[in-house]
Amino acid sequence: MPNFPLILDYANLYCGSAPDDDKVSNHLTLSELKLPTMEIQYVDHRPGGAPVAIEIDVVMTRMELEFEVVGVTPQIMALLRNLELAKHDFFAYGNLRDYMSGGTLGLYAYFHGQLAKVQPGAFRRGNVFNTRYQVRGLMRYTLFLGNNEVPIYDWNFFTNTFQTGKLIA
Repeated sequence: MPNFPLILDYANLYCGSAPDDDKVSNHLTLSELKLPTMEIQYVDHRPGGAPVAIEIDVVMTRMELEFEVVGVTPQIMALLRNLELAKHDFFAYGNLRDYMSGGTLGLYAYFHGQLAKVQPGAFRRGNVFNTRYQVRGLMRYTLFLGNNEVPIYDWNFFTNTFQTGKLIA
């Protein structure tokens, strides 16, 4: 059976606090959520006398979380502290829809990192004002799809583990 696309219908993001704190829910203002890019970094290697170089995988690149909300959110903006070493928790929840069957699956992601960028958008009369945010220095990233007990990605810097699972629908 072929892979059918799972469309992210909606998402919510909790910044710096647990999901049980309804004062930090961004379901009404979240306009964009970009999950971390998973990318392997390569270096070129050309052994002595070889006519063709090869690529050797050396490391996964660093991960970042990016999102955009409508307006200004002081609760999120206050998480930006460059002299504070403490990281913050970020929780994303979403609804994935199977494009063929119309069935739904949940999306859950957990991030532990530092808010590193607050970029207010340009004001344009008649347009919605947005603020873009970037979370860097991720020390933990876990992504669950559906009711699986095994995450698609589970990376923990402190235990030096990176595991990948698969979706079992």
